[in-house]
Amino acid sequence: MRSLSKTPSIVSATAMTALLAALALPGAAMAIELSDSGPSYGDKVSLVHNDFGKDVIVRSDMSIDELRKLRDTVNEQSRQIEELKRSNGSSSSASNREIDDLKKTVKEQDRDLDSLRRQVEDLKRSSGSTSSSSSSELSSLKQKLSDQDRAVDQLKRTVEELSRKVK
Repeated sequence: MRSLSKTPSIVSATAMTALLAALALPGAAMAIELSDSGPSYGDKVSLVHNDFGKDVIVRSDMSIDELRKLRDTVNEQSRQIEELKRSNGSSSSASNREIDDLKKTVKEQDRDLDSLRRQVEDLKRSSGSTSSSSSSELSSLKQKLSDQDRAVDQLKRTVEELSRKVK
């Protein structure tokens, strides 16, 4: 039998402990041999099984190659999850900036609308003594006010929609 220090690193500590315990038992008939060579494609993983109070080594249905594929799959999925976390975090902060910018635009347009309303009210008060050109100015201002009102309403809906999506 070879030295245990030359055992490949694939052999788990549990399996090694079970092997040593089995070898230490007097009269135990074992047909296990330790080797310096690494695992080959298709080698099966050995497990320690408790058979009515007695630990025995059994061969599982899982091969070393399947374990490697499983490990690689888990690593790839972990990488993808981390990538998604990073990309979602950056897109969320970008959306928050866009929403803040839209809110500022809406406030500015509200101020502009208030100013236009005051101008329209001033024109209405003075319209009794003005000519027909004032009437056309008034119509023009009313049209601008109506257009900007619609634009502000649309922006408010967009901001609310984006706010719901970010949450």
